[in-house]
Amino acid sequence: MKKLPSIVFLSVAATCTISGYEIFAQSTLNYNEANIHFRNGQEYYESKSFEAARAEFELYLSEHRNFLDKNDPNQAWAKYFIVMCSLYLDRADTELLADRFVREYPEHPVASNLFREIGNYFFDNGEYGKAIDYLSKTGKTDEESQYHLGIAYYQTQSYAQALTVFTRLRESPNQAYGPPSAYYAGAIQFQNKNYEEAISNFNLAEKSSQYKAEIPGWIANAYYRQGKYNEMLDYTERVLREKGRKLDDIALLTAEVYFNKGNYEKAATYYGVYKNYKSQGMMPVVAYRYGYSLYKTNQFSAATDQLKNVALPKDTLGQNASFVLGICYQRVNNLTGALGAFDQASKLSFNKPVQEEATFNVGKVLLDLGRSNESVKALEGFIAQYPGSRFEDEANELLCEAYLSSNNLLAALNFVEKLRRRTPRVNAVYQRIAFNQAVKKYNEDGYAEAVTFFDKSLSAPESRDLKYSAMYWKGESLVGMNQNAAAIDLYKKVIAATDKDVPSLPEFQQKSRYSLGYIYLSTNPAEANAYFNEYYQRGGTDGNVDDALLRIADSYVAQGQYAQALKAYDKAYQTVKTNKDYALYQKGTIQNILNDPNGKATLEEVVRTFPQSKYVETALRDLGDNEMSAERSEKAIAYYSRLILERPQSALVPYAIMRRGTAFQNIGRTQSAISDYKYLLRNYINDSDFASQAMAGLNELMDPSSPEYIEIKALYAKANPNDTSLREKEFEKAKGLYYDDAHDKALVAFGEYVRNYPDSPDTPEAKFLIAETYFKQKNKMDALRNYYIVIADNKYKALSKAYAKAAQIELENSNYSRAITNYRGVLRVSSDRKDNQTAIQGLMDSYFNTPKNDSTIYYSKQMVLLPEATVAQKTKAYYYMGKGYLQIGDNISATSSFNQGVALAKDDYAGECQIMLARMLYSQKKYKESSEMIMNKFNNEFSGVSLPVMGKAFLLLADDFIGMENYFQAKATLNSIIDKLPDENSVEQARVKLRSISNK
Repeated sequence: MKKLPSIVFLSVAATCTISGYEIFAQSTLNYNEANIHFRNGQEYYESKSFEAARAEFELYLSEHRNFLDKNDPNQAWAKYFIVMCSLYLDRADTELLADRFVREYPEHPVASNLFREIGNYFFDNGEYGKAIDYLSKTGKTDEESQYHLGIAYYQTQSYAQALTVFTRLRESPNQAYGPPSAYYAGAIQFQNKNYEEAISNFNLAEKSSQYKAEIPGWIANAYYRQGKYNEMLDYTERVLREKGRKLDDIALLTAEVYFNKGNYEKAATYYGVYKNYKSQGMMPVVAYRYGYSLYKTNQFSAATDQLKNVALPKDTLGQNASFVLGICYQRVNNLTGALGAFDQASKLSFNKPVQEEATFNVGKVLLDLGRSNESVKALEGFIAQYPGSRFEDEANELLCEAYLSSNNLLAALNFVEKLRRRTPRVNAVYQRIAFNQAVKKYNEDGYAEAVTFFDKSLSAPESRDLKYSAMYWKGESLVGMNQNAAAIDLYKKVIAATDKDVPSLPEFQQKSRYSLGYIYLSTNPAEANAYFNEYYQRGGTDGNVDDALLRIADSYVAQGQYAQALKAYDKAYQTVKTNKDYALYQKGTIQNILNDPNGKATLEEVVRTFPQSKYVETALRDLGDNEMSAERSEKAIAYYSRLILERPQSALVPYAIMRRGTAFQNIGRTQSAISDYKYLLRNYINDSDFASQAMAGLNELMDPSSPEYIEIKALYAKANPNDTSLREKEFEKAKGLYYDDAHDKALVAFGEYVRNYPDSPDTPEAKFLIAETYFKQKNKMDALRNYYIVIADNKYKALSKAYAKAAQIELENSNYSRAITNYRGVLRVSSDRKDNQTAIQGLMDSYFNTPKNDSTIYYSKQMVLLPEATVAQKTKAYYYMGKGYLQIGDNISATSSFNQGVALAKDDYAGECQIMLARMLYSQKKYKESSEMIMNKFNNEFSGVSLPVMGKAFLLLADDFIGMENYFQAKATLNSIIDKLPDENSVEQARVKLRSISNK
């Protein structure tokens, strides 16, 4: 409540001053009586008892009116206090009384302030509507009242009236009213979107320290709302340079404007200023823009610090932040971090373009990480998910590189060949992949495939270096395929090429000359000589220059130009770093051809100078042959013996032994000759040339009836499969072992026979007997494998036996479908009645164990009709037949079948038929009839059945007693089975049933 005005009342005789005016006491006879009410009113007023005060003042005025002087100042004061009491009592007549007072006492010192007092009272109490009624009547020079009036208008949202008042007051020098009025005027103008006027007012308000912190935000936003971003930035940057003010919002707005203008450097600076103000961290969207600005200004490490937390939520902002974070991680070479960021962005679908590019970048980063197989999978997925993407070409290029890195060359080629559009980069990768695959095939001697891939490489000649390399190596592949004409054409195209800016072209031109020389060496030695000569003259860097010189010499030899050849070999011997031994050996060979006596010395020089050379053995051979030709057998023996001793691993050893044996034979050293021949037959028996010559020598030198000769001849015969007498004897010997139950030896003998004589007419039987031997050994798996070999060959005359044995094993192994197939095979290949009976029995047994009831019934009927079928086979057939009919719901036929089985015999299957008849009664809840049938039949006719069958019968009997609720008899029957029937399965079932009725 507003503080009451303080008025001092004096005694009648005294005078007092109130606001510069004098109040005089009355001097009439009744003054004291009237003044009592006045004083009482004063006291009540001072004590804030406004109701009592008003009453006293009214009594003062009404009851003693006759005693009061019209000019009595207390009369005016009484009326004033009545007005104030009405105000404080919230009386409706307050304004009326106030108006009356002002009209009646216009010159009274409180008249001009009365509305002010009332208005400020309501203002202070927050009753702005009432405050407006009074304050609007105050003078325009009363700045406090006018300011309060403006505030009251503002609080009641009468902004236009408030603006009028504040505009009038805004330039007041009084700091209590001028700056605040300017501030409120600015706020109203801002609200009215009159931003320039708002700025003008805010500039006035900013002069006061009271608003210094707030004004920059208003002014900056005013510029911003007008789109005057440059003016705003000029202002905010100036303000931000000042110290001592918290300008976080200004820094943020400045950063945002720069961000939207694309000036990321400035944006990053002011986001940083804003961040320094925000100890609790920034809003995610602001942190994102800060991070993005840092990213755009290549401050990638700093950007990752801002973005990594923003990227965590799975929302639109998180997706965008993850994507930019991935790029930043890439730039700082944190590829693992980049992969994680892109992966998250790729899994969110808020921003489809970002998701697409992130998905692409996952594959790209995986490739950079060297995880090629994962990259292939990722990029294949991207291409499938985003057909026609703007990244399609690059994705195709990267996928090619991923295939190449993962060494999945065929998949890469297949992928590229299916592309609807291929970029130069894709073609370059395709060219390289196809080339690499071609080289791989070439190195594996897969020349035809190599040519195919070289052609693919040549179809995309982005790299001319690789193009000429592919042409050359394609030529090499064609040579490997003996397609020399095509190879020659390619080599000549490489040589004719004129691409001077291809660094590798001269190298492949030289290689092509060298290869052409080799091709022509055997067909056109003159042409070969020309190419080798050109290659030699131009020089080479591939290490083949020495070889080219030797081939020049060889081409002279091929042309019969021995003189030139000798010169070339001499030059080679003097200049080449390798193959000097070859040059010298060739020289000696030519000298021998020319009958030059120096030839022997030259070959001996080879042996002496190059003892480790491979040409030593050929030189020794040639020296021996020369001596043999000259009929100097002793000297020939010396050379051959040296070859044999010094080069025991040489391929020429058997030749040397053969020739030495002949030399021994020539000079009459029979035993030495026989030793050499026998050595050949024991160690080179598979070499028909040497073996036949050695055998011919022995035929001349040995007694044909001697055991040693017979043994040697046997060795020779074994190596010659056309010797039928030996073959037949081996087979008979193997069969003898089989029939003598020497199983292991029989298997070895039959195995050797099959290997040595695969085309013998006895081989099919040998294979069958191998299977039979395993069967005798109870090695069913190996037996079955070999029976199937016999069946697959389809050559054995008793093929039905193999089918039957295979079927038997499959049936025992519960492989019923295979057993059926094999038993059908017996029926197909054999017309023998016994075989037929075996097959039908097997088919009946096999189908019984499958759901094919019709086939079970069919083959059971076939068995019953067989004249040669045994009684046991027939009772079994009736049992199977009855079970089959039961399965298809034909109880009448089932009953008939079971009855026929019971009538036929009293064996186990007949007993099974009897049990089934009783079980059918049990199923019809004819427990009494069922039990009587079992007790009658199995105590008499079927008392001789096996224990398992007997157990089945009495277990069913117990079920009958349970069905009749005769638990005593049921338990007695079950206990009898347990105590007296030595069949584990029946006893176990009896125990289970007994436990189930133990409480009955």
